[in-house]
Parts: sequence; structure tokens; C-alpha cells
Amino acid sequence: MRCLGQDVKSVLMKHARATPETAVAVLLSAGVDSASVLFSLQEAGKNVTCYTFMLDGHMSTDFVLARRNAATFGARFVSVLLPTDVYVLQKDVVKLSKLGCKKKTDFECCWPLLYAFASVEESVVFSGMGADGHFCISKKGMLHYRRRIEEFRRKTFGNPGYGQRPIHYKIAGSYNKTSIMPYMSTDMQRVFNGTSWEEVNKPHQKQPILDAFPCQFGKIKVLPHTNLQMGDSGIAKHFKCLLRTDWNIGPWRSCVGIYNAVVAGRVG
Repeated sequence: MRCLGQDVKSVLMKHARATPETAVAVLLSAGVDSASVLFSLQEAGKNVTCYTFMLDGHMSTDFVLARRNAATFGARFVSVLLPTDVYVLQKDVVKLSKLGCKKKTDFECCWPLLYAFASVEESVVFSGMGADGHFCISKKGMLHYRRRIEEFRRKTFGNPGYGQRPIHYKIAGSYNKTSIMPYMSTDMQRVFNGTSWEEVNKPHQKQPILDAFPCQFGKIKVLPHTNLQMGDSGIAKHFKCLLRTDWNIGPWRSCVGIYNAVVAGRVG
């Protein structure tokens, strides 16, 4: 009988072992995706440093658990502080626009990456980005694609902009870093081909990832799926500070108007 967990682990280990560098970085959250990448790198004998972001002065649940989880497995941990100065944020939004950000999620999800990659000392950076596309656990996915998960996956991974991938690579490249996302790979997509929503999310959300490293996951607490900028990270709230600047020429009640104005060159 096919064991999805072993197949997931096999792909993760393949990518971990394919990297010639001994010292590597991982962008670590408190979710299962990046934790599984950490575990694979350690099993491959890599010297791993974990980088986790937090708004300066605001320690999120995700940050606290990620730091604790890194300590549990003896990985070096580096805090990436995101500045809270609104004028710095304005400069960053303009920079992100030039890198290709257009939508609300583009700006708010890619912003922490500017500081994460600037902090990384290693040349190769792993992440768990893209894993959600295999599991169809977004609100839209649950409502419209739970019984058509293969269609969801085709549309998701067939979209070259999924997960802000091109922008992610541009940011990494601007700091001379190589970004590796095993869950975005075609070999990982093949692992999930033909699997149903129930097969990959029962009895727990993202069950095959948990099954890939059962001993390790048994030692830590992980958070369920949430968007990178949401939860109690404070990022979405911080971006709303832009509504109180002279960029709010609408005036708008949502930052979407400001993002559109920046992309169009009307402000910034």
C-alpha cells in the first residue's frame, strides 16, 4: 500500500541532499511545511540556521513556537526584525512594486522576505513555500474545489505566479541567495497526483507531512494553516498605517486602493 508520508519525505530528502553546501538556511515558521524542510535538512547532515521574522516589539505566536521548535532540535535561530516605521514601509512598498508586486497578498506576503533574505548569512535558503497548493485548505479551495482537488492543483501549480514565486526568486537573487522550495517541485506534485482531499487532510490537516517525520513532529507543537501575513503577526494591521498617510488619495478604507495607486505610479 502506498505511503504518502514516505513519498513526501523522499522528495524532501532528495532536495536536501542535492545541495552541496553544508551550511544552509531555512525560513522557519511554526507550521508543518517549514518544519518538515528543517527535519529533512538535518537528516541530510546539513548545518541549519533558522530565520523567523517578527514585527519589532511584537512577538507573535508563530515566532515564539518557531524559536522553541528550532531549540528542540538544536538548530541555530536568528530573529528577523521587521521595522515599524511607516516611512520605511512606504519605501519598501515602492521597492516591492518594482519587483512585480501588484495585489494585496503580494505586498504583504513578500514584505518580510526583504528583511529575511537581507539577514541570511548562508548562500542557500530553503523554505516550505507552496505546500498549501497540494492540500486545498484555503477558504476558496474548500468552498469550490474540495471534491475537485485535482483541478485545484492544476490551476494552482499551473499559475507561474503562485505563492509569489517570481518575486520570491527576485528578492533572493538581489541578495545573491539561491532559494529552494521543495514543495513547489514537479516531483512533489507527482507525489500528490490522484490523491483526494480526505487522503491528504485526514485525520489531521496535511497528514502526509506529519507522517513523513512522525518522531520529530511528536516532540513539538505546530500551528494549523494560516496566511503568512495574518494570524497575530501584526503585518496586515501594520500595513493599514498607510491609510493614515498622504498616499491615501481616495480616500480609501482599504490598502488595496493604495497598492493600485503605487503600481500605477500615482503615489510613491
